[in-house]
Amino acid sequence: MYIKRFITILFTILLSISVNSQNVKEVSRYWTSFSQTVEVQTDSIKKFKVVAYAKTDTNDEKAWSGIWARVDNKPEQGRGFFDNMRDRPIKTNLWTEYTVEGTINAASEKIVFGGICMYNGKFFFDKIELFIEDDAGEYQPVEIKNASFENKVADRIIPDWSPGISSGEISLVREFTSSSSDDRVDGNYSILIEGKDITDDTGNPEASLPNIGIFITLLYLLLIVLSLMTYTSSTDENKWSSVGKIGFRFSFIYFLLIILFQNNGAYPYFEYISEKPIELMQSFATWFGKAVVGIPYDVNTGPNGSGDTTYDYLVVFIVFLTAVIGTLIWSLLDRKRTNYKKLYYWLTTGMRYYVGLMLIGYGLVKVIQLQFQPPSFYRLMETYGESSPMGLAWTFLGFSEGYNMFMGIAEVLAGLLLFRRTLTFGAVITLMTTMNVMAVNYFFDVPVKILSTHLVLMTVFLLSRDIRKVMQFLVTNKAVEKLTTIPRPPLKKWLRISLGVLKGLIVAYALGYGLYNAIDSKEVYGLNEPNPPLYGIYEVTNYVVNGDTLVDYNSDVRWKELRFERAGRVQVQKMNKKRVNYNIVIDSTGQQKITFSPSDDATSSFDFEYTKTENTLDFHYIFKNDTISGKTRKLGEEDFLLINRGFHWISEYPYNR
Repeated sequence: MYIKRFITILFTILLSISVNSQNVKEVSRYWTSFSQTVEVQTDSIKKFKVVAYAKTDTNDEKAWSGIWARVDNKPEQGRGFFDNMRDRPIKTNLWTEYTVEGTINAASEKIVFGGICMYNGKFFFDKIELFIEDDAGEYQPVEIKNASFENKVADRIIPDWSPGISSGEISLVREFTSSSSDDRVDGNYSILIEGKDITDDTGNPEASLPNIGIFITLLYLLLIVLSLMTYTSSTDENKWSSVGKIGFRFSFIYFLLIILFQNNGAYPYFEYISEKPIELMQSFATWFGKAVVGIPYDVNTGPNGSGDTTYDYLVVFIVFLTAVIGTLIWSLLDRKRTNYKKLYYWLTTGMRYYVGLMLIGYGLVKVIQLQFQPPSFYRLMETYGESSPMGLAWTFLGFSEGYNMFMGIAEVLAGLLLFRRTLTFGAVITLMTTMNVMAVNYFFDVPVKILSTHLVLMTVFLLSRDIRKVMQFLVTNKAVEKLTTIPRPPLKKWLRISLGVLKGLIVAYALGYGLYNAIDSKEVYGLNEPNPPLYGIYEVTNYVVNGDTLVDYNSDVRWKELRFERAGRVQVQKMNKKRVNYNIVIDSTGQQKITFSPSDDATSSFDFEYTKTENTLDFHYIFKNDTISGKTRKLGEEDFLLINRGFHWISEYPYNR
């Protein structure tokens, strides 16, 4: 009876943070698209074009529409052509014909094309056509279904067109409606897509779940309270209090499940053990998010560099609910138990190694300065106002090699947690370290909040058994009894020896292999990575297109800088602040020539010929029938105060610029 009521309350809380849980097939965002797919096959490079009529009727300055096309290549053949007219958006309310031109080659598998709309307004499309070159170089029409939208829209679906960016995707966007319109160019109807009530927060997960911050805060407060309840039982007494036993049962279930599903590489080779459980969790969490919590957008379970995704929070919620329900059932079935000394030992062992090994790994990449590297050319040329909070933190932390080493050593000292006699000392140091990491993650919006919070929670749990003695030592003048040591359950001799050997191997692996791997990585992509031949930042001082010198400081054509920092790549900054990344191949015959290939369009390559001196780089290339040349000035350390300021023991005045 009580269990059922408690579960109902918890589910009610979860449901209260959702906005719309009825129609789970819809998504919420500020843009929408429709598409059709045509399979292609060719042994040579051929041109294609998508031709369509469109217009935009809007008062929203951010609103625009476009015709778009994408070439999907065969597996493991890289990315093909893509253009969505972002650089030439449709904003006129007059019917106009637009063309998107691209190329296909032997690697191409299909052409995906359609229309795209952004923000509020009325967006019209009509008579979309696709043409592909034949062997004679003549454009031939390709039959596409419902090209002039004569089949009327039903239930917001455009017949024969996919609502999304691929044939396998169905994503109706809540903010947009589709209908047939008699305002047309060809036939009887056109397509009208209308966007309403779209703001900058549209599509933002936190906007969809407005109370999520309060809910997460309350959840963490409950975690602290429930885990600290165990400290009354973490003594050498044989009879634990009821409160202590409840706290332990919850902590045992919750923290072990977190270690299982959020291991983050703490245990060596643990991914092989957790592979299947994680697959099951991914399937359950996506269902749980849609069906129970009512999340109005698709939940992505794949890794993307963030540890604070919707999926990660769902895992925390699910583990929390499992721990609460498990604690209730466990408490009802095991009321006569007097203590959990053996389970407490194994739980704290798992937590000690989780926190200790995790921080040793993070500490080593700071000692070697891999995690926070010196500011890149991109960062050096970026203003403070253009950087994100996380980017600013990374620049600050990466500037100083000495501060990296200081942070790294502090984190490596978490290795003291691996030994029961130094547990309390290690927990005090680790608590300060993890709280600092957690503060940076929260206040600079670094997406590792869940992990750092749990490292703090686990450290507090480990320290809680001696927290009174530590505080008594620090703030009073009373005598302090000796610190406790977690008793190990009686084990057979062979098992004790085996566990000792295993522990030695784990510590050797974490410190030895971890250090070796960090040093090796430093040679590959760290400070010791070899610089490319043209390493440096080159400021474009003169840029000539077909004999005309471009001087427009808002130009989307004129180059502003070239940044050669990584082998095989170069970044071009244009005058309008747009950045274009190129893959480059240096001519192996010794000629001063480089092949530039845009990262998002390998077919738009060109040969970049150059003449280099110590301080200049003059270049010449032909791109899309335009002859382009330019002159540059190489920027050195003297051009960046951040690098050349250096260290000073004596400063008569603050040098705060």
